[in-house]
Amino acid sequence: MNYKLFLLISLTGLSVTATRAQPDTSCPEAAVQQRPTQWIRRGSSWVGSDLQNISKAMQPQVSARQDRMLSFIRQAYPEPRGLEARQGANINTDHHSIYEKQLNGPLRYTVRVMFHHYWCFRGKPEVSGETGTHIEMHANFLYKFMKEVGYQLPNGQAIYYMPKQVGLLKGYPVYSAHPDDRDRKRESILILPDQRLPVRAVSREELVQLCQATLRKMLAENDETTKVLEASLKESEAYAARIDFKTEAERRKYIDGNRQSVERGRQKRDASAHEWRRNIDRLEQMLAAMTPAERSMQAVLGEPYGFMTNRRGEGTFAEQAALPYSQPLVTHDVNYLNSKLPRPAVQFIHLQMTYETTRDMVAKRAMMSQFLETIDLDGLKGMLEK
Repeated sequence: MNYKLFLLISLTGLSVTATRAQPDTSCPEAAVQQRPTQWIRRGSSWVGSDLQNISKAMQPQVSARQDRMLSFIRQAYPEPRGLEARQGANINTDHHSIYEKQLNGPLRYTVRVMFHHYWCFRGKPEVSGETGTHIEMHANFLYKFMKEVGYQLPNGQAIYYMPKQVGLLKGYPVYSAHPDDRDRKRESILILPDQRLPVRAVSREELVQLCQATLRKMLAENDETTKVLEASLKESEAYAARIDFKTEAERRKYIDGNRQSVERGRQKRDASAHEWRRNIDRLEQMLAAMTPAERSMQAVLGEPYGFMTNRRGEGTFAEQAALPYSQPLVTHDVNYLNSKLPRPAVQFIHLQMTYETTRDMVAKRAMMSQFLETIDLDGLKGMLEK
């Protein structure tokens, strides 16, 4: 090959490679993160099992309160940059605590702002279709404020782990049911008329009795399973008597195999039932040994099943309290809300903040920093009606 031609081809290739290696400056990331946007209204949603109990006259009353709640979020972050702020409102029943919903009682409703960040896609700024950052305000209910333990009191109320207090913001406690989350925070602030929380403590006595009731229910279900399987065994034997087998030995093998299977299951269930009865007695002895003051103390729990069954030495309150992740137990205070106030009245506000903290979420981190600095919590408290 001609040397000059070879050199020309080589230089041309280098030029093309260098051109391809140059960064795309048509969509600078820094500019996208500062892109000014407008607040967007996504409308209202009136859903939930209690909708039929809401009169048309109440809807504008609720909407006016929701607009005011949203205004506090907009005032704290008036000029969105690098993200799209989508605001919406709805009224519904808290599906995590339907049991406490009073017929014609105080209404529960929510406002929510979803923050979708902008990013560069094929040289153009695009808004993300999903987001892990949103700010919500819930009037008169504790939506996702605390985690369920998985057991219920005799009256049907669920019990919960009291969330940890992880800080203070302008004198208001900041709580989190997920304090160990990485890359995303989930925090709550309760705007209350006084120091009393809308939850009450679950006592040690209540927890012991709850565990005993749960074990008795497990025993009843165990007995029912045995009855069902024994009835099925009789049906299978009757079926075996009707159908043809190649030999009588095969018929006997089929019947004996079913009997042995049912018997093995019954033996395992009997062993479990023996342990459950033993733990019912253990819990009864524990309760009898408590003083009245000890019975009324707030229960602290980390491993509910371990406490109930004494698994791995977790069957005492002292052992439960020593677990690093144990938390005090609470349930909703069903007498907290004032039923004499108008149903749309704001009696307390649950400010819920979920936000991403990774380094690449520049606009979202800037938004949350500004929001936490400027949100008027005392102004929100002024919305409460007495």
